[in-house]
Amino acid sequence: MTDIVNPFERLAGRLSEFINRPDHRVILPVTAVATAVFLNVTDGLFMERAITWRNEVFADTTAMRVGWVALCGAIGFGIGWFFSGKHKALRSMLLGLVLGVVGFLLLFDHGAMGWGSSTFLSVAAFIVGLGYWISGAASGLADRLSRTPTTFGDSKWADYAELYAADLIGGDGFLVGCVRDESGEWQTIHYEGERHIATIAPNRSGKGTTSIIPNLLIRDSSVVVIDPKGENAMITAEHRQEVLGQDVYVVDPWAITGLSTACFNPIDWLVAGDIELSDNAMLLADAIIMTMGENEQFWTEEAKALLLGIMLYVATAPQEEGQRHLGRVRDLLLLDGDDLRKLFMAMLKSPHHAVQSTGARCLQKDDKLLSNVMASVQAQTHFLDSPRLRENLSRSDFRFEDLKAGKMTIYLVLPADKLNSHGRWLRLLIQQALTVNARNIEVQPDKPVLFILDELPALGKLTMVEQAFGLMAGFGMQLQAVSQDASQLKRIYGEGWESFIANAGVIQYFGSRDRFTAEYFSKLCGVTTVWDWSTALGRSVGITSGSNGGTNKGTSDTDTVAAKQRQLAYPDQLMRMPKDKQLILIENMNPIMAAKRSWRATPELKDLGVNLRADNGDRLSGDSGQSLEDGTTA
Repeated sequence: MTDIVNPFERLAGRLSEFINRPDHRVILPVTAVATAVFLNVTDGLFMERAITWRNEVFADTTAMRVGWVALCGAIGFGIGWFFSGKHKALRSMLLGLVLGVVGFLLLFDHGAMGWGSSTFLSVAAFIVGLGYWISGAASGLADRLSRTPTTFGDSKWADYAELYAADLIGGDGFLVGCVRDESGEWQTIHYEGERHIATIAPNRSGKGTTSIIPNLLIRDSSVVVIDPKGENAMITAEHRQEVLGQDVYVVDPWAITGLSTACFNPIDWLVAGDIELSDNAMLLADAIIMTMGENEQFWTEEAKALLLGIMLYVATAPQEEGQRHLGRVRDLLLLDGDDLRKLFMAMLKSPHHAVQSTGARCLQKDDKLLSNVMASVQAQTHFLDSPRLRENLSRSDFRFEDLKAGKMTIYLVLPADKLNSHGRWLRLLIQQALTVNARNIEVQPDKPVLFILDELPALGKLTMVEQAFGLMAGFGMQLQAVSQDASQLKRIYGEGWESFIANAGVIQYFGSRDRFTAEYFSKLCGVTTVWDWSTALGRSVGITSGSNGGTNKGTSDTDTVAAKQRQLAYPDQLMRMPKDKQLILIENMNPIMAAKRSWRATPELKDLGVNLRADNGDRLSGDSGQSLEDGTTA
């Protein structure tokens, strides 16, 4: 993406740059004098001989003219070559030599050569002195002409110097993108702040290879990452454990990565005697039961209350020892008739008020109402019938509480085709992980725990994520929310979707064909002021009648230059953004048009991860014989 600058502004800028070069402010007047002297001497000494030679040798005047044009072109090319930027040292040496010879003649030759040198140097000195001030005035005029007004806006693309001054080049913060420095070398942009990251990237736009995987390869803080394809784990798990020294857990119930699977049981969080026992159960119920519409609010709340009570019963009842997991909760929800009534009677005997309350309320409901509430809960817990998921939920190999205290990486792997049907499992784990670490504000790690929430809108509205973006930037956590377009966020989070943008320290936009998203980011880029050139043509015709009548015709044209407002980037430009480019908006910075570089094309990263393409599909498997600790193999 390049800014549009009118030709006059570009010409004035280049003129200013050319004149302001220190050597040019002296050499230009000298060159003018030298050229004039050269032409006069050439004309006086050689023109007559050249004409005679032409008449003798060339009978064809056409050939002579062509030869003369070629000779002048060669002379001009030679002069241009001599005054090019590559031969500054040679020019200085020859100029010094000429001045030395002329000065020697001026001082020691009292004849014609000495007087001629005196005249030449006098004229040259006069022109140099006058030219110095003329060039200064021309430089000031060029500067004024090239300076774009800011009447209607001053947005502009950030250049490398601006990024360097803001300490965004290099470092070990969140890797955002790449730009070239003045020498043409690639430099990485890193965000060292604690605010969150919002990434808007359509499908197949490279968000994994250019953003998620590079940060997993270099980030040495604890990380929780949603990994729909399992590729993030296959590429980076070995490096994060063996090189970065982290405890790595790949929670992969469907075993799509080929890595040993770690398990996690959310019910282990519900501990009898914990003062926040009921609150924790409510958070889990809120993650599982999703609101299906405003008209379904009553059934949603009733379903949450019933699920809360059943979960607390499984977590605390002595008779449930050995089967405290969500699979057991699902089994109890499928009871009917006398078995269901016996369950509610047993809940009345619980020492926990929330369990007693749930049992009492269910016994008070008439059969039809209770049946509808049970149907609502059952409909939203179908995912717990999956044998693979039930097994994965049966025990815990790690605790989310250890994310801040130590260095650990957790990959939550869910096949893309199961995001809709089993997305509640991811909601459950993300909700719990965020809550646990938000409460633990006493422990502040050196770097915030990074939560990479890929395909966030597919999980539905998560209240905890929305709150985290607005309130938890300083809680030792940093979130990267990834969405395919802004329309997805708006559809899921309603009018509050812009809080993801407003509270993000970094916004990445990889382009999209979505008009709403393109228009939104076009406005975020702001407006700038450009020169608007217009030409008006007019023609007049006058006729005089009578014996001396005649016709008068006239034409006129008027050129007008005025400042005009325009978007720094129009929506269609963003929609046609090259695949290797991205728009970056960083707090308190001008918009940045940066490059996206795949980790495989980055020399510093390509040897850190496992290249699945190069290995011809040889995905990290237990057959390699290398065992990663805590249930992960590579």
